[in-house]
Amino acid sequence: MPAVKQKPPKKRHVARHPDDASATGLRSTPSLTPLRRRSFTVITLLLPLLAFAALELTLRLAHYGPDLSLFTTEEIDRTTYHIMNPLVKLRYFSRGESHATTSADYFVMPKPSGTFRIFCLGGSTTAGYPYWYNGSFSSFLRERLHRTFPTRNIEVINLGMTATNSFTVLDVARELTGYEPDLLIVYDGHNEFYGALGVASRETVLGGRFLANLTLRLAHCRVFMLLRQGFEASHALVRGGPELGRQNITMESLARGTYIPYGSQIYNDGKYTFRANLDDLRDLCRENGIPLILSSQVSNLRGYPPFVSRRPDDLLPDARQTIDAAIAAGEAAVSNRDWETAVEKFRGAAALDSLHAGTRFAIACCLDVSGRRMEARREYIRARDFDQLRFRTSGDFNRLITEMEDSTTAGVADMERLFMVHSPDSLTGNELVLDHVHPNSRGYFLMGGEYAAVMRHRGILASPEEWARNDTIPDSILWKERPVTEVDERIAARRTAILTAGWPFVSHEGVVPPVESADTLGQIVERFVEGKWGWVEAHQAAASFYAGRREHENLAREYAVLRAQIPQLLWPLLEPTRILSEQPVSR
Repeated sequence: MPAVKQKPPKKRHVARHPDDASATGLRSTPSLTPLRRRSFTVITLLLPLLAFAALELTLRLAHYGPDLSLFTTEEIDRTTYHIMNPLVKLRYFSRGESHATTSADYFVMPKPSGTFRIFCLGGSTTAGYPYWYNGSFSSFLRERLHRTFPTRNIEVINLGMTATNSFTVLDVARELTGYEPDLLIVYDGHNEFYGALGVASRETVLGGRFLANLTLRLAHCRVFMLLRQGFEASHALVRGGPELGRQNITMESLARGTYIPYGSQIYNDGKYTFRANLDDLRDLCRENGIPLILSSQVSNLRGYPPFVSRRPDDLLPDARQTIDAAIAAGEAAVSNRDWETAVEKFRGAAALDSLHAGTRFAIACCLDVSGRRMEARREYIRARDFDQLRFRTSGDFNRLITEMEDSTTAGVADMERLFMVHSPDSLTGNELVLDHVHPNSRGYFLMGGEYAAVMRHRGILASPEEWARNDTIPDSILWKERPVTEVDERIAARRTAILTAGWPFVSHEGVVPPVESADTLGQIVERFVEGKWGWVEAHQAAASFYAGRREHENLAREYAVLRAQIPQLLWPLLEPTRILSEQPVSR
């Protein structure tokens, strides 16, 4: 019987998972659970932050970069005082070097019980330029308040910095909430376009207001400072010129060559930025219960013509010829002292080019000399507003300031009106303003009085009734005992002469006459202006000069000013007595 061929048994099919290594022939890889996925995601996100933190810590341990704290500390007679940090200006000036000094107003933390603390913020006018800080409105306000309320402990701390604007004010104010302020006083507006981070400044950042504020917040970070320094160095290398950091930062250096027509896009951008910063400042003060006093800005209307007057590029040739002919006819009428004809001709030119600042100033001068003061004032204001070099704030910006006043937080001191009232013919000029915007000592004195008047009106520091009982010292006495001496006046005059000898006040650099060698006070002033001596040294030298001449009243006045400005320095209390005791008795 033949053998039967058997079929092989069927293989049994077993379903396998696609990930099964026996099915794919690959090594097994364990799957990620949701928890592991989240952990890996967090680690991935944290790695850059950890690297950043490590670099930041390393830079701090290596003491890289300057200390940009608002205040530093100093110990005097076993008491630790806070004082404005001179390096804080480096937050705002990355491309240049500012030689401006900071005030010597000391205070302690925490604030002593019963102390009323005022901080003053702003640009060069707040700092008292062209005087030192003792010639500022804050110094005059301090003396007035001390005389009005002799039993109260009142601090007036000046934080003004040259060539800064509302970005700086807002940045500083945010930090001041931790230093127990009872009042903020802000005088700001002239530097809005060209000051640090302004829309037309060489010290600005691209990206508008948001990035400007972000830059100020990041300035405290050492990594950011390292990146910024690297960028500036590479920029200077590509440009092929000298490092801008070696140049002194002034408003003139920040603005040179940048002109802004009235109503242009950049002009409107500046207005928007200013208003937004003021809104944020008022909101900050409101949230922290801090009273705020703003101020309209003072300009020399009568004494300084516009810096830059330019005609529109799209003006037709026929119109240009007509304008030129009208101006020539107006100038001829001025030569003949025919003011009415001159006004008529200049107005004909203004009808074709209404925003030309120089034409407006010519109209104002003719109206002024012919006795039509109110009309002249309107044209002086137009000439200032249409000036394309924006060193003087326009009426639009002053209106933004006055609109900030409310019934709770913000008050406004109308300094523009105050100076008008105290000026001849109600036209602000050289009688109260040394250059285009900076007051003389009389002007700063008036400002201090006006801030006190706003405090009284709003019941700040004391009730209106208590103000009325105490505010009885005549201005004549306060002015006679003001904390400013001849040295300070000559410092202001010398600085003004140097400033106005250059651009934009003159087209070519002028020469300021040297100080005569026999002029001892002049030589003292020159050493201070050149930065060889500090303010205290200058007044000490002046005191020694008066002691040698036995001018006891002037000697005592020098040390009285030192005591008033820096009361923490006790040696001025005894120094006059020592100097006088060493002088031989005259026979």
